[in-house]
Order: sequence, then C-alpha cells, then structure tokens
Amino acid sequence: MQLKRLKRTNSVVGIHPLKYKIPIPLRDLRCTDGVGNLLTFGRIRRPSQIVVLLHGLNDSAKNCAQGVVHKWAKGLPRALIAVPESPERCSWTDEADVGYDWVYTKRDPPWDAWEEHGSKSAYYQASLKEYHRVLRKRCRDLDLWIEMLLAKYGLTDKDVIIAGMSLGAYLSAMVGARRNVRGVIVSGGPCTTEEVRFDTLLPKTSSAAFLAVNGTKDDLVDKSSVENILSRYQCQWHWSKGVGHDFPTEWYRVQLKWMQSLFGEDAT
Repeated sequence: MQLKRLKRTNSVVGIHPLKYKIPIPLRDLRCTDGVGNLLTFGRIRRPSQIVVLLHGLNDSAKNCAQGVVHKWAKGLPRALIAVPESPERCSWTDEADVGYDWVYTKRDPPWDAWEEHGSKSAYYQASLKEYHRVLRKRCRDLDLWIEMLLAKYGLTDKDVIIAGMSLGAYLSAMVGARRNVRGVIVSGGPCTTEEVRFDTLLPKTSSAAFLAVNGTKDDLVDKSSVENILSRYQCQWHWSKGVGHDFPTEWYRVQLKWMQSLFGEDAT
C-alpha cells in the first residue's frame, strides 16, 4: 500500500469552547500544538467564510495548495483559505521534498499491521489502539486551532468548510462532523477504513453537509465501506470511473462548485 506510515456538544470531546477577547494575530495561529506551518490565501482581512484544506500523508501544505487554492480563492471571493501543515515529519519522507504525517505513531500503522500480522493479532490491536489515540489527539489539537481561527474573525462553524485529501480526510470528517460545520469534503479518502475501523471514530449524527470525491479504481478507498460509513450523514457523491489515488483537476472543480453552492456564491 502507498500509505505509511472541548467539553462542547458539537465538537471533539475534551476541549472547552474558548472565548477570546483580544484579536489573535494570524502569525500566532502558526506553530500551535496541532499545526506546524500555515499557508493562507484569498481574503485574509475580514473574511466571512473559511475553507480549511488538510494535506495527505507524506505531503505538505505547499504541495497540497499548489494549483488549487488560487482557483478556489477566485471562486470564493469572501473566503479565507487556510492550509495548515502537520508538525510531524513522515518517518520515511524524502529530504529533498519533505512530507508530513498527521498521525505519526511508533508502531506500524493499522493497515500494515493487519496485512503482516492479521486482524486478530495482538500486534494489530496494539497498532490500532495507538493510531486511534494519536488521531484523536491530533483532532483535538486541530479543533482548538479552528476555535482560535473563528475567534480571530468573529465567525462560527456555519461559516466553515473543512476539506481533507487522502489521510487528511480522517481529520476533516472527524472534526467537521463533531463541530457541525457548514461542509466537509473527503477526497481520495477516507482510506483503509476497515483496517482503521474508521466507523467507530465518527459521531452517529451531524448537521454538516458532506461531499465525497473519489475514484472507482483507488486501491486505498473501499467504495462500499466508505458509502456505508458516510450514509449516516447528508452526503453528495462523486465517483470518477477508472480513476485511482490520482487527484485529477476535475476533482477540485467539483469541490469548488459544491462549496460555491453551499456558501451561496455565484458559480464562475
């Protein structure tokens, strides 16, 4: 496989909603516990909408944003587009093009443990437990970061869309569903949902609208599993026939059109 490794009613369990009375400089949203680098595009001053774009495994904010965010910013003129980066480097990344991992674990990830040791092995169970712990912690960090971002601009969850690419779809789905944001995009994911037992990590209900954009030939995305997991939500589907884990330009156009509709923007 390619993959390697408030108490609040509508948010990630364990974080209390924060009340910030002093405006937060944008630079202070970089290098928090859950976010390393941060790239911002579009309307930086007084946005009325926010789109958070989460990169995949062994990817970076810069690479994830390339060729995408400027078109999104043009199509969503009232939106700030924020592209955070995990603070954890991928353990097997290329130093010439460093990639990052939202869920960095000491053990092999569950999909490798499943394949090498079996789904009933103690090794797999330990891997799964660690992965869930780290993933939940990263979601709590991201949740707090979003709380700070909203406080800075005086916005609410209904002004937010969270888009996750590949492994980033774990976080967009978990955080977005619990926060009941306006919209959640999962693209090229969620991956390896059976091995990660992703269905156990999501709330049973959410008012967030979902868009799932995937390819029918993606070895990392099981169509029936993903459709079953997201059937609990209001989800729009886009399956590209014959496409794998490739992220063609068409996908980003589909996502932009959906965001424009959700935000009530005129399509361009």
